[in-house]
Amino acid sequence: MSKISEHASAPWSSLDFIRLSLGLIYFHFGFLKFFPDLSPAEVIASYTAMKLTGFNMQAAGALWWIAVLECAIGLGFLFKVFMRVTGSLFFLHMAATFLPIILLPEFAFKFAPFAPSIEGQYILKNLVLASAGWAVLEPYFRTASEAETHAEPKPESA
Repeated sequence: MSKISEHASAPWSSLDFIRLSLGLIYFHFGFLKFFPDLSPAEVIASYTAMKLTGFNMQAAGALWWIAVLECAIGLGFLFKVFMRVTGSLFFLHMAATFLPIILLPEFAFKFAPFAPSIEGQYILKNLVLASAGWAVLEPYFRTASEAETHAEPKPESA
């Protein structure tokens, strides 16, 4: 048996570990947002959401909705359920995490765009999460014809 086929038939793939890691990170960070002053991203996340709604939403309400969203994404990854919905929410959330760079540069940078603050670094590291999420979610967004072209070749009959 070749190394490739042994790896393909392994019960756990590297993508499973990435998916579970994303799930744990999302669920944990979302869960922290349910409790005031526990999340280091609380201020920037709630202020960004408030600014997006024209300050029609209070910080506590904004943070609660962000917490629900992040926990839902985390549970989707952890239990591998509703992966298209999870993926759509994930990419929507990922896009939103970059908004402070535009909407709140005073939070994101010490000297824009070259010296990110700790919050800015937190935002920029989301490029890694977005890439990991794409690696995990890409198969769920393929069309039927794309799935056929990426499928493993079937063994030939003897």
